[in-house]
Amino acid sequence: MRRLLAFIVVGCAVLAGRVGFADGIRTDANIVTGLDLSSSIEAPEALLQVDGIVMAIRSPQIVAAIQQGQHGRIGFALFVWADGNHPVLAAWRVIGSPEDAAAVSTEAAKQLRAIRGSDIVVRLGALTDLSGAIDYGAGMLQAAPFATERRIINIIGNGVDNVGEHAGSARDRAVAQGITINGVALGRDRTIYRYFKREVIGGPHAFAFAASDPEHLVEVLARKFTTEIVSSRARALQASR
Repeated sequence: MRRLLAFIVVGCAVLAGRVGFADGIRTDANIVTGLDLSSSIEAPEALLQVDGIVMAIRSPQIVAAIQQGQHGRIGFALFVWADGNHPVLAAWRVIGSPEDAAAVSTEAAKQLRAIRGSDIVVRLGALTDLSGAIDYGAGMLQAAPFATERRIINIIGNGVDNVGEHAGSARDRAVAQGITINGVALGRDRTIYRYFKREVIGGPHAFAFAASDPEHLVEVLARKFTTEIVSSRARALQASR
Protein backbone atom coordinates (compact mmCIF):
# COMPACT_ATOMS: atom_id res chain seq x y z
CA MET A 1 0.00 0.00 0.00
CA ARG A 2 2.86 2.41 0.74
CA ARG A 3 4.28 1.76 -2.72
CA LEU A 4 0.86 2.50 -4.17
CA LEU A 5 0.59 5.86 -2.44
CA ALA A 6 4.16 6.73 -3.34
CA PHE A 7 3.26 6.67 -7.02
CA ILE A 8 -0.23 8.10 -6.60
CA VAL A 9 0.76 11.18 -4.62
CA VAL A 10 3.35 12.47 -7.08
CA GLY A 11 2.86 10.27 -10.10
CA CYS A 12 -0.79 11.11 -10.75
CA ALA A 13 -0.03 14.80 -10.60
CA VAL A 14 1.64 14.84 -13.99
CA LEU A 15 -1.48 13.69 -15.80
CA ALA A 16 -3.24 17.07 -15.91
CA GLY A 17 -2.95 20.84 -15.53
CA ARG A 18 -3.26 24.24 -17.13
CA VAL A 19 -2.15 27.83 -16.86
CA GLY A 20 -0.42 29.02 -13.71
CA PHE A 21 1.30 32.30 -12.91
CA ALA A 22 4.30 33.38 -10.88
CA ASP A 23 7.61 35.15 -11.25
CA GLY A 24 11.07 33.64 -11.45
CA ILE A 25 11.60 29.89 -11.72
CA ARG A 26 9.47 28.00 -14.20
CA THR A 27 8.33 24.43 -13.49
CA ASP A 28 6.69 21.66 -15.48
CA ALA A 29 3.90 21.55 -12.88
CA ASN A 30 2.97 22.98 -9.50
CA ILE A 31 1.54 20.21 -7.34
CA VAL A 32 -0.15 20.54 -3.95
CA THR A 33 -1.28 17.45 -2.05
CA GLY A 34 -3.80 17.35 0.81
CA LEU A 35 -3.74 14.48 3.35
CA ASP A 36 -6.93 13.58 5.23
CA LEU A 37 -6.56 13.63 9.03
CA SER A 38 -10.26 13.84 9.93
CA SER A 39 -11.73 11.55 12.59
CA SER A 40 -12.54 8.84 10.05
CA ILE A 41 -8.82 8.32 9.49
CA GLU A 42 -7.28 5.69 11.75
CA ALA A 43 -3.70 6.13 12.95
CA PRO A 44 -2.32 3.53 10.48
CA GLU A 45 -4.01 5.34 7.58
CA ALA A 46 -2.55 8.67 8.71
CA LEU A 47 0.95 7.21 8.84
CA LEU A 48 0.35 5.42 5.56
CA GLN A 49 -0.37 8.71 3.82
CA VAL A 50 2.72 10.40 5.21
CA ASP A 51 4.96 7.42 4.51
CA GLY A 52 3.59 7.36 0.97
CA ILE A 53 4.45 11.02 0.52
CA VAL A 54 8.01 10.56 1.77
CA MET A 55 8.51 7.53 -0.47
CA ALA A 56 7.10 9.39 -3.44
CA ILE A 57 9.32 12.43 -2.99
CA ARG A 58 12.45 10.35 -2.53
CA SER A 59 11.69 7.73 -5.20
CA PRO A 60 14.56 7.63 -7.74
CA GLN A 61 12.06 6.62 -10.43
CA ILE A 62 9.87 9.66 -9.75
CA VAL A 63 12.83 12.06 -9.57
CA ALA A 64 14.24 10.64 -12.80
CA ALA A 65 10.88 11.10 -14.53
CA ILE A 66 10.60 14.69 -13.26
CA GLN A 67 14.03 15.43 -14.70
CA GLN A 68 12.79 14.36 -18.14
CA GLY A 69 10.27 17.19 -18.26
CA GLN A 70 10.81 20.31 -20.33
CA HIS A 71 12.12 22.25 -17.32
CA GLY A 72 13.28 19.24 -15.32
CA ARG A 73 11.56 20.30 -12.10
CA ILE A 74 8.20 20.63 -10.37
CA GLY A 75 6.88 22.85 -7.60
CA PHE A 76 5.63 20.85 -4.64
CA ALA A 77 3.70 21.62 -1.45
CA LEU A 78 1.91 19.46 1.12
CA PHE A 79 -0.79 20.10 3.72
CA VAL A 80 -3.10 18.12 5.99
CA TRP A 81 -6.83 18.74 6.37
CA ALA A 82 -9.99 17.91 8.28
CA ASP A 83 -12.37 20.80 8.94
CA GLY A 84 -11.30 24.36 9.59
CA ASN A 85 -7.52 23.90 9.78
CA HIS A 86 -4.86 23.09 7.19
CA PRO A 87 -1.35 22.80 8.66
CA VAL A 88 1.33 22.91 5.98
CA LEU A 89 3.78 20.01 6.15
CA ALA A 90 5.94 21.23 3.28
CA ALA A 91 5.90 24.81 1.98
CA TRP A 92 6.46 25.42 -1.72
CA ARG A 93 9.76 23.96 -2.86
CA VAL A 94 11.27 22.94 -6.19
CA ILE A 95 11.98 19.25 -6.78
CA GLY A 96 14.43 18.65 -9.61
CA SER A 97 17.13 16.50 -8.04
CA PRO A 98 17.60 13.85 -5.35
CA GLU A 99 18.94 16.59 -3.06
CA ASP A 100 15.78 18.65 -3.56
CA ALA A 101 13.67 15.58 -2.81
CA ALA A 102 15.60 14.86 0.39
CA ALA A 103 15.18 18.45 1.60
CA VAL A 104 11.42 18.46 0.97
CA SER A 105 10.82 15.11 2.63
CA THR A 106 12.90 16.19 5.63
CA GLU A 107 10.76 19.32 5.99
CA ALA A 108 7.56 17.29 5.78
CA ALA A 109 8.78 14.80 8.37
CA LYS A 110 9.79 17.62 10.72
CA GLN A 111 6.38 19.26 10.52
CA LEU A 112 4.67 15.90 11.00
CA ARG A 113 6.60 15.28 14.21
CA ALA A 114 5.32 18.62 15.49
CA ILE A 115 1.69 17.48 15.26
CA ARG A 116 1.99 13.69 15.67
CA GLY A 117 2.11 13.77 19.45
CA SER A 118 -0.99 15.94 19.80
CA ASP A 119 -4.67 15.13 19.50
CA ILE A 120 -5.11 15.50 15.75
CA VAL A 121 -8.92 15.50 15.85
CA VAL A 122 -9.01 18.28 18.46
CA ARG A 123 -6.53 20.39 16.53
CA LEU A 124 -7.89 19.87 13.03
CA GLY A 125 -11.54 19.01 13.63
CA ALA A 126 -13.48 15.78 13.34
CA LEU A 127 -15.40 16.40 10.14
CA THR A 128 -14.47 15.70 6.53
CA ASP A 129 -14.32 19.09 4.81
CA LEU A 130 -13.39 18.08 1.27
CA SER A 131 -14.65 21.36 -0.18
CA GLY A 132 -12.47 23.30 2.27
CA ALA A 133 -9.45 21.18 1.36
CA ILE A 134 -9.99 21.82 -2.35
CA ASP A 135 -10.41 25.56 -1.79
CA TYR A 136 -7.29 25.64 0.36
CA GLY A 137 -5.27 23.76 -2.23
CA ALA A 138 -6.46 26.14 -4.93
CA GLY A 139 -5.38 29.09 -2.80
CA MET A 140 -1.93 27.57 -2.34
CA LEU A 141 -1.61 27.15 -6.09
CA GLN A 142 -2.60 30.77 -6.67
CA ALA A 143 0.14 31.86 -4.27
CA ALA A 144 2.82 29.52 -5.61
CA PRO A 145 6.12 31.31 -6.27
CA PHE A 146 6.87 29.34 -9.46
CA ALA A 147 5.46 29.95 -12.93
CA THR A 148 3.90 26.96 -14.68
CA GLU A 149 1.32 25.92 -17.25
CA ARG A 150 0.10 23.02 -15.13
CA ARG A 151 -1.52 23.24 -11.71
CA ILE A 152 -2.69 20.17 -9.84
CA ILE A 153 -4.35 19.37 -6.51
CA ASN A 154 -4.13 15.81 -5.19
CA ILE A 155 -6.76 15.07 -2.54
CA ILE A 156 -6.38 11.93 -0.44
CA GLY A 157 -9.23 10.82 1.83
CA ASN A 158 -11.64 8.10 2.92
CA GLY A 159 -14.99 9.82 3.34
CA VAL A 160 -17.60 12.14 1.85
CA ASP A 161 -17.87 15.85 2.57
CA ASN A 162 -20.03 16.28 5.68
CA VAL A 163 -19.42 19.92 6.60
CA GLY A 164 -21.98 21.79 4.52
CA GLU A 165 -21.05 22.73 0.99
CA HIS A 166 -20.75 19.94 -1.54
CA ALA A 167 -17.24 19.06 -2.65
CA GLY A 168 -18.43 19.46 -6.24
CA SER A 169 -18.92 23.20 -5.78
CA ALA A 170 -15.30 23.69 -4.68
CA ARG A 171 -14.20 21.38 -7.46
CA ASP A 172 -16.01 23.51 -10.03
CA ARG A 173 -14.41 26.70 -8.68
CA ALA A 174 -10.94 25.19 -8.95
CA VAL A 175 -11.55 23.84 -12.45
CA ALA A 176 -12.75 27.28 -13.55
CA GLN A 177 -9.29 28.56 -12.55
CA GLY A 178 -7.62 25.99 -14.80
CA ILE A 179 -6.71 23.62 -11.97
CA THR A 180 -6.97 19.85 -12.24
CA ILE A 181 -7.99 17.82 -9.18
CA ASN A 182 -7.07 14.16 -8.79
CA GLY A 183 -8.36 11.96 -5.98
CA VAL A 184 -7.18 8.96 -4.01
CA ALA A 185 -9.91 7.12 -2.10
CA LEU A 186 -8.35 5.22 0.80
CA GLY A 187 -9.68 1.79 1.71
CA ARG A 188 -11.88 -0.74 -0.04
CA ASP A 189 -15.23 1.07 0.09
CA ARG A 190 -16.20 1.45 -3.57
CA THR A 191 -18.90 3.95 -2.55
CA ILE A 192 -16.19 6.40 -1.53
CA TYR A 193 -14.28 5.78 -4.74
CA ARG A 194 -17.41 6.50 -6.80
CA TYR A 195 -18.03 9.63 -4.73
CA PHE A 196 -14.51 10.87 -5.49
CA LYS A 197 -15.06 10.26 -9.19
CA ARG A 198 -18.39 12.09 -9.13
CA GLU A 199 -17.77 14.97 -6.72
CA VAL A 200 -14.05 15.51 -6.15
CA ILE A 201 -12.02 15.12 -9.32
CA GLY A 202 -12.20 17.59 -12.19
CA GLY A 203 -10.29 19.27 -14.99
CA PRO A 204 -8.55 17.87 -18.08
CA HIS A 205 -7.53 14.22 -17.65
CA ALA A 206 -8.50 14.21 -13.97
CA PHE A 207 -8.90 10.79 -12.39
CA ALA A 208 -9.51 8.95 -9.13
CA PHE A 209 -7.89 5.82 -7.78
CA ALA A 210 -8.96 3.51 -4.99
CA ALA A 211 -6.01 2.43 -2.84
CA SER A 212 -7.05 -1.20 -2.55
CA ASP A 213 -4.97 -3.15 -5.10
CA PRO A 214 -1.40 -1.94 -4.66
CA GLU A 215 0.56 -4.01 -7.14
CA HIS A 216 -1.76 -3.47 -10.09
CA LEU A 217 -2.25 0.26 -9.49
CA VAL A 218 1.46 0.90 -8.97
CA GLU A 219 2.11 -0.73 -12.34
CA VAL A 220 -0.61 1.34 -14.03
CA LEU A 221 0.47 4.62 -12.44
CA ALA A 222 4.13 4.10 -13.19
CA ARG A 223 3.31 3.42 -16.84
CA LYS A 224 1.01 6.44 -17.10
CA PHE A 225 3.54 8.64 -15.36
CA THR A 226 6.30 7.76 -17.79
CA THR A 227 4.00 7.96 -20.81
CA GLU A 228 2.70 11.40 -19.85
CA ILE A 229 6.20 12.84 -19.44
CA VAL A 230 7.14 11.53 -22.87
CA SER A 231 4.00 13.05 -24.39
CA SER A 232 4.63 16.35 -22.59
CA ARG A 233 8.11 16.53 -24.07
CA ALA A 234 6.67 15.79 -27.53
CA ARG A 235 4.13 18.61 -27.14
CA ALA A 236 6.89 21.00 -26.05
CA LEU A 237 9.00 20.09 -29.10
CA GLN A 238 6.04 20.63 -31.43
CA ALA A 239 5.30 24.02 -29.85
CA SER A 240 8.91 25.14 -30.37
CA ARG A 241 8.88 24.39 -34.09
